[in-house]
Amino acid sequence: MNNRLGFALYLVFVCSWFLHLPARIPALTSTRADLLLVCLIFALILKQGRDAEQLSTNLRTRNLLWGLVAYAAITIPFTEWPGTVAKIGFPNFFKAFVFFYFTAGLVTTPKRLRTLMIVFLACQMFRVFEPLYMHVTSGYWGSLAGMSSYETMNRLSGAPDDVVNPNGLASIILTIVPLLHYLTAGSVVGRLIYISTMPPLLWALVLTASRSGMIGMGAITALVWVKSRHKLPLVAVVVAAVWLSLPYLNDNLSDRYLSIVSSHTKNSQTAADRFDGWQINFRVAMRRPLFGYGLGTSREANWHFGALDLPAHNLYLEALQELGIPGLILFLTVITSIVTGLRRAARTLSRATSPPPLLCRLVPALQVLIGMNILFSFASYGLSMYDWYLMAGLTEVIDRLLAPAVAAADVTHATPLPVVTAWRPLPSRS
Repeated sequence: MNNRLGFALYLVFVCSWFLHLPARIPALTSTRADLLLVCLIFALILKQGRDAEQLSTNLRTRNLLWGLVAYAAITIPFTEWPGTVAKIGFPNFFKAFVFFYFTAGLVTTPKRLRTLMIVFLACQMFRVFEPLYMHVTSGYWGSLAGMSSYETMNRLSGAPDDVVNPNGLASIILTIVPLLHYLTAGSVVGRLIYISTMPPLLWALVLTASRSGMIGMGAITALVWVKSRHKLPLVAVVVAAVWLSLPYLNDNLSDRYLSIVSSHTKNSQTAADRFDGWQINFRVAMRRPLFGYGLGTSREANWHFGALDLPAHNLYLEALQELGIPGLILFLTVITSIVTGLRRAARTLSRATSPPPLLCRLVPALQVLIGMNILFSFASYGLSMYDWYLMAGLTEVIDRLLAPAVAAADVTHATPLPVVTAWRPLPSRS
């Protein structure tokens, strides 16, 4: 149950995975450090036994995820390229799945949950500030985007040692913003960190020229506004931020973001190409609707049967291509279970007499993050990426940590039975 070593190694794995330490330190590459960490953490969790799982009151998401893993493994012989799935696709998928298994198995106390969130946010913020610093000091961009008339424009992507494209960098920023907004509440130091880091984070988002990222930021703003008790001040802050930012946009960035709503821009053709790509992705998926082409084969399938050298830039079409209709339904059921679990946690927190402050902030942060991800996934692949599996693990941890609050709420709201006393006759007057 304790497993301090396992949790410490998980934090090391989080840092190594997100900061790409093997790419920065060649010695780690030759020793396969990440693989060794995964194997060691798995061994420690198995030695720990099923204690963490038994403390959870709802295992629906866990069972669905294991069902998804089993489905992906069992259907390998029936896919288009089983060799590619076994050697590349399934291992990459399992590397993402371990974020659920490690989080749910090792994060057993509020202190561990707080530590994990701090380490995770610190790593993600470093991934944003590193390329932004390089851009300010040396003019680094990292990527290009095509426009009409064979013109190109610069876009900010991850640092050279961090393999992430502009849309991926935008996704990292969109992950940071809701977590930072809610988790720093209630602390002066936290709010100072929030106020000082939000401007560079949003400026980095603008420099990515990611239209889906800007739409995702709009979704975050809308969801935060719906949950906020200070709606008018929030609107004023957003309007002021947009008004102050517009003069600093160059012509290409202005044209890029205007193409979201206008077809008379130089970047409008690339926006139209995205919709055409979805149609091609769907036709390719319908060629094998039952079991799909296999995990990690979306790009290969689009190349062979759709003349596109790209994976499906739509998570739901990616899942349809790689897992078929049953796999897509199973994955959507996992997402629904996560959303339902967080809604149940929010109700529990509202009924609890003294709810844990960390969970009161984390639950709305994850609700906003998941709402944004559901929308952002229409323009991004990610079946074999960590996002949904980490959120599933955090949902199980929240459910586990709320179990005492649920018991206390049930006792508080229980209706006491009426006290029945035996009937006795009144004494007679003398």
